[in-house]
Amino acid sequence: MSKGWYPVVDDAKCIGCMICNDMCKHGVYKPDETTGKPNVVYPMGCIHGCHGCERQCPSGAIHYFGDDGTLDVDYHYETYKPQLVCEGKPKVAFLCVHNSCRSQIAEALGKKLASDVFESYSAGTELKNHINPDAVRIMKQIYGIDMEKTQFNKLISDIPTPDIVIFMGCNVSCPHVPSQYAENWGLDDPTGQSDAVFADTISKIEQHILELRQKLS
Repeated sequence: MSKGWYPVVDDAKCIGCMICNDMCKHGVYKPDETTGKPNVVYPMGCIHGCHGCERQCPSGAIHYFGDDGTLDVDYHYETYKPQLVCEGKPKVAFLCVHNSCRSQIAEALGKKLASDVFESYSAGTELKNHINPDAVRIMKQIYGIDMEKTQFNKLISDIPTPDIVIFMGCNVSCPHVPSQYAENWGLDDPTGQSDAVFADTISKIEQHILELRQKLS
């Protein structure tokens, strides 16, 4: 538990989505009866170093005060690593709106590069009827992975309940998915862009996958 170290909500930026409340398992937040926006009602329940609500907040409305009154306490994962409670390997859900491009790439690379550490799933809130053909083509060129043979478009309700949620890059379109830990990788959708842009996005996703693997090892 922390002492004198707690999140604060900027009401001017807050959109009232309550993702912070949904993902926090320590009772830190409660919806305001009038505004519907989150209030910090149990700051002593905040786990020092978690920062899950700040990372998941789509509007950047959450910040932290430390013991010395400094805003935005530095986060160091290896020192304050969340303790996941799950059976077997943690289930990681890579989420974007259409489950067509970024999240499908992340699922494929998660299975290829980190299957010994976590299980990879991808899903979306609105489905297209196919995986992005440029993503399929370039992933096949770089890694020899044919996503059309090994993966398909899925809704969030189609995958197991995740322990970890990774938002590929979203704002107010972030879905409400409770989890024990969450990150927003903030990646732009390369759909309609050049092969070079796709390759760059894929490279960034690979780096994030390797970093997540290290965190969870």
